[in-house]
Amino acid sequence: MTEEKKADEVKPGSEDTVKMSADQIIKRRSRWQSSLAALRYIDGISKDHEVKLRDTDRATSLALLVVCVFACLSMFWPQLASHRIPFVGAADVLLGLTLLTHVANRFGIITTLTPRQAVLVWQLMMGASLLGVFMAINLGIVICMVISQSQIVIPR
Repeated sequence: MTEEKKADEVKPGSEDTVKMSADQIIKRRSRWQSSLAALRYIDGISKDHEVKLRDTDRATSLALLVVCVFACLSMFWPQLASHRIPFVGAADVLLGLTLLTHVANRFGIITTLTPRQAVLVWQLMMGASLLGVFMAINLGIVICMVISQSQIVIPR
C-alpha cells in the first residue's frame, strides 16, 4: 500500500485527513457508502462501554421509546376505541414533551464542537426535521387518498 491513503480508508478526525491531497478528497466515497459507514460507526460506538452517557440521556431515550409505543397502542387497541381521541391527544402531548426534552438534553453538546462540526450537526438536525415533515405530509396525503377511494357500507 502506498504511503498516502485513499479517502475511503481515512478515519474521521485522524491525522491522515490533514495529509490528504485535493485529488483524493475529490475521489471520496459516494453518499450512500458514507451514510452506511456512518451508521456502522454509530452502531459500533453505541455498543462501546467506554463511551459514557449521562443518566438523563438514557432516561429520555427510554421515555421516548415508551411514549412512542403508548402512542401506537392508543390508536389501535380496540378496547380504547371509545377513549381514542383523548388517548391520542395525551400521547401526542407526551411525545412532543419527550422529544423536546430529548433534543434539549443533547443540544448543549454543539458548543463543544469545532465551528465546522457544529454547522454540520445543525444542518443534519434541520435536514432530519425537514425529512420528518416531508414524510408526515406525504403519509397524510396517502391516507387521504386511500380513504377517499374506499366506500363505506352501512348495513341496514
